[in-house]
Amino acid sequence: MKVLFLGVGADTTNCSPTPPIHEDRRFEYIPIPESEGTEGTIESKTYGNTELRHDSGTLADYLDSVRPGGRYDEWYSGTDMAEWPLHHDPNFGALTYGESISRPDYVNKLRLLERGDIVAFYTGLQGSEISGRARYLIGYFTIESILDLRRIQYQGDTVGFSELPDEEQTRLMKQHSENAHAKRFLSTGTLKAEDDGVVIADGQQPGGRLEKAIKISEHRGGGHHYLSDEFKSELLSDSAEAVSEEFYLGGIKQPHLIEVKSDAFYQLVS
Repeated sequence: MKVLFLGVGADTTNCSPTPPIHEDRRFEYIPIPESEGTEGTIESKTYGNTELRHDSGTLADYLDSVRPGGRYDEWYSGTDMAEWPLHHDPNFGALTYGESISRPDYVNKLRLLERGDIVAFYTGLQGSEISGRARYLIGYFTIESILDLRRIQYQGDTVGFSELPDEEQTRLMKQHSENAHAKRFLSTGTLKAEDDGVVIADGQQPGGRLEKAIKISEHRGGGHHYLSDEFKSELLSDSAEAVSEEFYLGGIKQPHLIEVKSDAFYQLVS
């Protein structure tokens, strides 16, 4: 069984402050802001209307400001932040996740997944002054299907999404209407990616957002985070080579595709 670990969620790059992890490991999943705002998506969830899971209030009450991708000097706060739509990806309720070719390592690894594999999502959360910031597993789902928009079966041929008739493009995106990338298309009529470079992973049970986050990283100084030896030993085969391999989780969150012992992942998250 393959497990693909992907970094998601808002952190120091696109929100302030870094979302916290509580002492009992409760957490709030805070998606990144949609890059083009309300003009770029049909998403109805915003920071101001999405309720917190463990406290009263909304995501906007949790944050001081957000910064949409690509807007390096534009931080939004107050009403502007509250009305800004989420890039709700992954969507743990609908068990769907999408990625564009702007993150080629993510897309290439998603294309390798098959039905029954797992995509697991981690994020950066801020603990106490003692525990500090670390990487935490916050949810997952089991793969049902992978839709690669560069390789679509249509009328006996393999074609790219842009080669489909307009009505077929719309029909296909409506089939995946809970996915953040489909919501972009249904708003603008175009993909926010070059050369049909979008992959959508649809999930099935078991899966969902975890009740409590699971710490998966260890800090080795200088802001560098790696998959912890303890976590690796729970997942990987008994070979010394596999267990000793380093999995970097620092900086821009790195994807890691790992072969795991049968059912080891499900046992860990349960």
